[in-house]
Amino acid sequence: MQLLNHTMEPIVLRESVRARVSVAPFSVLATFLSICLYIPFMVIQGVSYGSIALWAMPIMLLMIIRGVLSHGINQKLDAFSDAEVQQADGRLRISSVVNQGTVGLGVWIVQTPEPGEIVVPLFMTLIVVIWSIGVLANLLSDFRTFILSMPLMMGENAVFWLLQGDLGLSIGLSMILATLLMVMSVRRGSVIFRDSILMRFEKDAALNRVEAERQNTQNALRQAQAANDAKAYFMAAASHDIKQPLQALGLLTDTLLMSNLPPSTVPVLQSQRESITQMSAHFDALMDMGRFEGGHFQLTISRFRLGDFASCIDREIAPLCAAHDLAWQLDMDNVLVSTDEALLLRLMRNLLTNAVRYTDSGTVSCRAKATDEWVEFEIADTGCGIAAEDQEVVFNEFVRLANNGVRSSGAGLGLSIVKKISQALELELQMSSSPGVGTRFTFRLANLTALQ
Repeated sequence: MQLLNHTMEPIVLRESVRARVSVAPFSVLATFLSICLYIPFMVIQGVSYGSIALWAMPIMLLMIIRGVLSHGINQKLDAFSDAEVQQADGRLRISSVVNQGTVGLGVWIVQTPEPGEIVVPLFMTLIVVIWSIGVLANLLSDFRTFILSMPLMMGENAVFWLLQGDLGLSIGLSMILATLLMVMSVRRGSVIFRDSILMRFEKDAALNRVEAERQNTQNALRQAQAANDAKAYFMAAASHDIKQPLQALGLLTDTLLMSNLPPSTVPVLQSQRESITQMSAHFDALMDMGRFEGGHFQLTISRFRLGDFASCIDREIAPLCAAHDLAWQLDMDNVLVSTDEALLLRLMRNLLTNAVRYTDSGTVSCRAKATDEWVEFEIADTGCGIAAEDQEVVFNEFVRLANNGVRSSGAGLGLSIVKKISQALELELQMSSSPGVGTRFTFRLANLTALQ
C-alpha cells in the first residue's frame, strides 16, 4: 500500500494542479467584477481614490498574472514531466500566497478620513471573508498552499481588529476561529480529493486488466476457432481420402464372400468384414463429432410421417436383434412430425445399436405414441443398465463403462453424438436406467397431425 501511495503522488499532484488552473478564468473575472462593485461603496464612504488604487490595482495585476500563468500550465500540463509539474505547483503556490496577502492588506490600506470609523474596515473584512470562500473552493485539493496563504490573509484582518479593542476583540477572535475551521475543512477535503484520485486510478487499472483479459479471451477464441476450422478441413479431407477406400474394401470383401471360396478362408473374410464395419462405424462417429463441434452442419427441417421412417429403422435394427437372439419390438403411430429426418434417424440408430450392444438377453423396443399435442418416443432395453454415478458421464466423448459387458466394440462416441443431436433438435432427451434391469430413453416431438 505504501508503494502504491508513493507511486500515486505525482498523479495526485498533477490532478491537484489541474483543478487549480481550471478555475483561474472564473476567478479573474469574479475579481474584476467584485472590485468594480466595491469601489462605488468605498467612494461614497469617503475613501480616497489613491488608497483604493493602492489596494485594487495590485490585486488586479496579480490576478491577471495568475490567469496567464494558469492558462500556460493548463495548455501543457498533460505533456509536463513530474519535475515540471512540481515547478508549476510551486509557481501557483507563490501566486496564491502573494494574492491572499495583498487582499488581506486591504483593511490596513483602505481607510476613511474620520478616525474610529468602522464601516469601511467592516466592509473590507467582509470582502476578505467572501474572498476566503473562493480560496477555500479553489485550494480544496491543495492543503499545503491553503495553510500558507489563508492564515496570512485572515491573520492580517484578525490582528487589525484585535488592536482595536472592545468590539474588535470579538471580531478578531471570530476570524481566528473561522480560519481554524476552514483549515480543518480543507484538510479533510484534500484527503477526500486524494482518495478519489486513488479510487479512479484503481478503477482505471481494473478496467485495463478487464480489457486485457477480454483481448486474451478473444485471442484464445480465435485460436480455438482456427483449430476447429483446421480440424473440419482435415475431417473433410479424411472423408474423401479414407471413406472411399474403406467402402471399396468392404465391397471387395462382400464380393469375395459371395464367391466359391475354400471353407477355411470364409471365417477369415467374415472377421475382416466385421472389422471393416466397425472401422466404418468408428469413422462415421468421428466425422459426426467433427461436424458438431466445429459447427459445420445445418438443420434440414422437413415434414414427414413416421410410417416410412419406422420401416427404415426396422430394416436396420431387426437383423441386429436377430443376430444377438434378442426380441425386437417396434410400434410407431403413423403421425406427421417436423424435424431433421436424417439427424433423428442418426439419433435413434445410435440409441438402438447401443441397446443391442449392451443387452445379453431379453428385448429391445422402440415406440412412438401420439397424444393430442406430442409424439412421445421411447427406446428401451433389458440390458445391463447404467449405475447412477455413471449416468452423467456416459454422454461425454470417448466414455466406455467397464461394467457394460465385453461385447462392446464402440469408440465411446455414440451417446455423445446423441446428446448433441438432441440439443440441436431441442428434443429434451431423458434417460432412466437401473443396473441389471435396463435403460430407457425418452424424448418428444410436436404432433402436427393433431394440429391440422
